[in-house]
Amino acid sequence: MDDQIQYSPKQILIFEGVMNLLQEGRPIHELKVAEIAEASGMGKSTAYEYFSSKEEIIREALAYHMRENFRRMVQFVFEAKTFEDILMNALDYLEESLEKRFTGIFLLMLSEHQGKTDKGHYMDPLMKSKIDQVTLKELDKVLLIGKREGSISEEITLDDLKMIVLGFFSAYVHELLPLKSIHCGVERNEKPENSDEEIKSLKRRTVRLMLKTLF
Repeated sequence: MDDQIQYSPKQILIFEGVMNLLQEGRPIHELKVAEIAEASGMGKSTAYEYFSSKEEIIREALAYHMRENFRRMVQFVFEAKTFEDILMNALDYLEESLEKRFTGIFLLMLSEHQGKTDKGHYMDPLMKSKIDQVTLKELDKVLLIGKREGSISEEITLDDLKMIVLGFFSAYVHELLPLKSIHCGVERNEKPENSDEEIKSLKRRTVRLMLKTLF
Protein backbone atom coordinates (compact mmCIF):
# COMPACT_ATOMS: atom_id res chain seq x y z
CA MET A 1 0.00 0.00 0.00
CA ASP A 2 3.00 2.25 0.32
CA ASP A 3 3.80 1.81 -3.37
CA GLN A 4 1.16 3.57 -5.42
CA ILE A 5 -0.03 1.91 -8.64
CA GLN A 6 -0.78 4.37 -11.42
CA TYR A 7 -4.20 3.84 -13.01
CA SER A 8 -5.62 5.54 -16.08
CA PRO A 9 -8.69 7.82 -15.74
CA LYS A 10 -10.86 5.17 -17.41
CA GLN A 11 -9.65 2.46 -15.03
CA ILE A 12 -10.57 4.68 -12.08
CA LEU A 13 -14.02 5.26 -13.63
CA ILE A 14 -14.47 1.50 -13.82
CA PHE A 15 -13.46 1.16 -10.16
CA GLU A 16 -15.98 3.83 -9.20
CA GLY A 17 -18.63 1.97 -11.18
CA VAL A 18 -17.97 -1.17 -9.14
CA MET A 19 -18.17 0.75 -5.87
CA ASN A 20 -21.38 2.52 -6.89
CA LEU A 21 -23.06 -0.81 -7.60
CA LEU A 22 -21.91 -2.26 -4.29
CA GLN A 23 -23.12 0.84 -2.46
CA GLU A 24 -26.54 0.27 -4.02
CA GLY A 25 -26.61 -3.07 -2.22
CA ARG A 26 -25.77 -5.32 -5.18
CA PRO A 27 -24.15 -8.64 -4.15
CA ILE A 28 -20.58 -8.65 -5.37
CA HIS A 29 -20.77 -12.12 -6.93
CA GLU A 30 -23.78 -11.11 -9.05
CA LEU A 31 -22.11 -8.17 -10.79
CA LYS A 32 -21.61 -8.42 -14.53
CA VAL A 33 -19.01 -6.66 -16.69
CA ALA A 34 -21.73 -5.07 -18.83
CA GLU A 35 -23.42 -3.39 -15.87
CA ILE A 36 -20.08 -2.37 -14.34
CA ALA A 37 -19.21 -0.71 -17.65
CA GLU A 38 -22.63 0.97 -17.80
CA ALA A 39 -22.24 2.26 -14.24
CA SER A 40 -18.84 3.61 -15.32
CA GLY A 41 -20.27 5.44 -18.32
CA MET A 42 -18.58 3.31 -20.96
CA GLY A 43 -19.10 0.24 -23.09
CA LYS A 44 -18.36 -3.36 -22.15
CA SER A 45 -15.66 -3.60 -24.83
CA THR A 46 -13.83 -0.62 -23.30
CA ALA A 47 -13.72 -2.32 -19.90
CA TYR A 48 -12.13 -5.38 -21.54
CA GLU A 49 -9.42 -3.18 -23.01
CA TYR A 50 -8.09 -2.72 -19.48
CA PHE A 51 -9.07 -5.95 -17.71
CA SER A 52 -9.33 -9.57 -18.78
CA SER A 53 -12.20 -10.64 -16.54
CA LYS A 54 -14.88 -9.54 -14.08
CA GLU A 55 -12.85 -11.01 -11.25
CA GLU A 56 -9.82 -8.90 -12.15
CA ILE A 57 -11.97 -5.75 -12.34
CA ILE A 58 -13.45 -6.35 -8.89
CA ARG A 59 -10.13 -7.28 -7.28
CA GLU A 60 -8.45 -4.16 -8.66
CA ALA A 61 -11.43 -1.97 -7.71
CA LEU A 62 -11.40 -3.20 -4.11
CA ALA A 63 -7.63 -2.82 -3.87
CA TYR A 64 -7.74 0.72 -5.27
CA HIS A 65 -10.58 1.76 -2.99
CA MET A 66 -8.89 0.22 0.05
CA ARG A 67 -5.63 2.07 -0.61
CA GLU A 68 -7.37 5.42 -1.01
CA ASN A 69 -9.65 4.96 1.97
CA PHE A 70 -6.89 3.72 4.26
CA ARG A 71 -4.69 6.66 3.32
CA ARG A 72 -7.48 9.12 4.15
CA MET A 73 -8.26 7.33 7.39
CA VAL A 74 -4.66 7.43 8.62
CA GLN A 75 -4.38 11.12 7.74
CA PHE A 76 -7.60 11.93 9.61
CA VAL A 77 -6.87 9.78 12.67
CA PHE A 78 -3.40 11.23 13.23
CA GLU A 79 -4.65 14.80 13.13
CA ALA A 80 -5.29 14.13 16.83
CA LYS A 81 -2.42 14.70 19.25
CA THR A 82 -3.47 12.56 22.20
CA PHE A 83 -4.12 8.82 22.39
CA GLU A 84 -7.73 9.27 23.49
CA ASP A 85 -8.43 11.70 20.64
CA ILE A 86 -6.84 9.28 18.17
CA LEU A 87 -9.33 6.63 19.27
CA MET A 88 -12.21 9.09 18.98
CA ASN A 89 -11.11 10.18 15.50
CA ALA A 90 -11.03 6.55 14.42
CA LEU A 91 -14.59 6.03 15.64
CA ASP A 92 -15.69 9.23 13.89
CA TYR A 93 -14.14 7.97 10.68
CA LEU A 94 -15.92 4.62 10.95
CA GLU A 95 -19.22 6.42 11.44
CA GLU A 96 -18.56 8.57 8.39
CA SER A 97 -17.79 5.43 6.38
CA LEU A 98 -21.13 3.97 7.35
CA GLU A 99 -22.90 7.16 6.27
CA LYS A 100 -21.33 6.59 2.87
CA ARG A 101 -22.86 3.14 2.85
CA PHE A 102 -19.96 0.91 3.75
CA THR A 103 -17.26 2.59 1.78
CA GLY A 104 -13.72 1.69 2.70
CA ILE A 105 -12.68 -0.95 5.14
CA PHE A 106 -16.09 -2.25 6.14
CA LEU A 107 -17.34 -2.39 2.58
CA LEU A 108 -14.31 -4.49 1.76
CA MET A 109 -14.91 -6.78 4.73
CA LEU A 110 -18.59 -7.14 3.84
CA SER A 111 -17.85 -7.80 0.18
CA GLU A 112 -15.18 -10.34 1.03
CA HIS A 113 -17.64 -12.23 3.22
CA GLN A 114 -20.34 -12.28 0.56
CA GLY A 115 -18.14 -12.55 -2.50
CA LYS A 116 -16.79 -16.09 -2.42
CA THR A 117 -16.84 -17.87 -5.77
CA ASP A 118 -15.35 -21.05 -7.17
CA LYS A 119 -12.21 -19.00 -7.79
CA GLY A 120 -11.98 -18.03 -4.11
CA HIS A 121 -11.94 -14.59 -2.59
CA TYR A 122 -12.05 -11.40 -4.60
CA MET A 123 -9.54 -9.79 -2.29
CA ASP A 124 -5.99 -10.00 -3.64
CA PRO A 125 -3.86 -12.00 -1.15
CA LEU A 126 -0.91 -9.69 -1.77
CA MET A 127 -3.07 -6.65 -1.01
CA LYS A 128 -4.37 -8.34 2.14
CA SER A 129 -0.78 -8.91 3.25
CA LYS A 130 0.11 -5.27 2.56
CA ILE A 131 -2.96 -4.09 4.48
CA ASP A 132 -1.85 -6.15 7.48
CA GLN A 133 1.67 -4.72 7.27
CA VAL A 134 0.52 -1.11 7.06
CA THR A 135 -2.07 -1.63 9.81
CA LEU A 136 0.64 -2.89 12.15
CA LYS A 137 2.90 0.02 11.18
CA GLU A 138 0.21 2.58 12.07
CA LEU A 139 -0.79 0.73 15.24
CA ASP A 140 2.85 0.78 16.32
CA LYS A 141 2.73 4.60 16.19
CA VAL A 142 -0.43 4.53 18.30
CA LEU A 143 1.22 2.17 20.77
CA LEU A 144 4.18 4.51 21.24
CA ILE A 145 1.91 7.53 21.77
CA GLY A 146 -0.27 5.65 24.26
CA LYS A 147 2.68 4.35 26.27
CA ARG A 148 4.37 7.74 26.27
CA GLU A 149 1.21 9.30 27.72
CA GLY A 150 0.73 6.50 30.21
CA SER A 151 -2.59 5.49 28.64
CA ILE A 152 -1.32 2.04 27.62
CA SER A 153 0.32 -0.41 30.01
CA GLU A 154 3.95 -1.28 29.29
CA GLU A 155 2.88 -4.93 29.20
CA ILE A 156 0.67 -4.40 26.15
CA THR A 157 2.29 -5.65 22.95
CA LEU A 158 1.60 -4.62 19.37
CA ASP A 159 -0.34 -7.83 18.78
CA ASP A 160 -2.35 -7.15 21.95
CA LEU A 161 -3.18 -3.66 20.72
CA LYS A 162 -4.27 -4.96 17.32
CA MET A 163 -6.60 -7.55 18.87
CA ILE A 164 -8.11 -5.07 21.33
CA VAL A 165 -8.56 -2.15 18.94
CA LEU A 166 -9.95 -4.16 16.02
CA GLY A 167 -12.20 -6.11 18.37
CA PHE A 168 -13.65 -2.94 19.86
CA PHE A 169 -14.01 -1.32 16.43
CA SER A 170 -15.96 -4.34 15.20
CA ALA A 171 -18.22 -4.24 18.27
CA TYR A 172 -18.69 -0.49 17.84
CA VAL A 173 -19.82 -0.86 14.23
CA HIS A 174 -22.20 -3.67 15.24
CA GLU A 175 -23.81 -1.37 17.82
CA LEU A 176 -23.73 1.61 15.48
CA LEU A 177 -25.59 0.03 12.55
CA PRO A 178 -29.10 0.10 14.06
CA LEU A 179 -28.53 3.64 15.39
CA LYS A 180 -27.61 4.81 11.88
CA SER A 181 -30.57 2.88 10.45
CA ILE A 182 -28.27 1.04 8.07
CA HIS A 183 -28.39 -2.62 7.15
CA CYS A 184 -25.93 -4.24 4.75
CA GLY A 185 -24.86 -0.88 3.42
CA VAL A 186 -28.38 0.36 2.60
CA GLU A 187 -30.03 3.15 4.57
CA ARG A 188 -33.57 2.69 5.77
CA ASN A 189 -36.14 5.45 5.61
CA GLU A 190 -36.64 5.98 9.33
CA LYS A 191 -33.86 7.07 11.65
CA PRO A 192 -34.21 5.88 15.27
CA GLU A 193 -35.36 8.54 17.73
CA ASN A 194 -32.58 10.15 19.84
CA SER A 195 -29.98 8.27 17.77
CA ASP A 196 -27.51 11.20 17.68
CA GLU A 197 -27.22 11.27 21.47
CA GLU A 198 -27.02 7.49 21.60
CA ILE A 199 -24.19 7.51 19.06
CA LYS A 200 -22.25 10.07 21.10
CA SER A 201 -22.78 7.94 24.20
CA LEU A 202 -21.68 4.81 22.32
CA LYS A 203 -18.46 6.52 21.21
CA ARG A 204 -17.64 7.67 24.73
CA ARG A 205 -18.37 4.20 26.14
CA THR A 206 -16.25 2.51 23.48
CA VAL A 207 -13.27 4.79 24.14
CA ARG A 208 -13.66 4.40 27.91
CA LEU A 209 -13.70 0.60 27.66
CA MET A 210 -10.71 0.56 25.31
CA LEU A 211 -8.70 2.76 27.67
CA LYS A 212 -9.65 0.55 30.59
CA THR A 213 -8.66 -2.60 28.71
CA LEU A 214 -5.32 -1.21 27.53
CA PHE A 215 -4.11 0.07 30.88
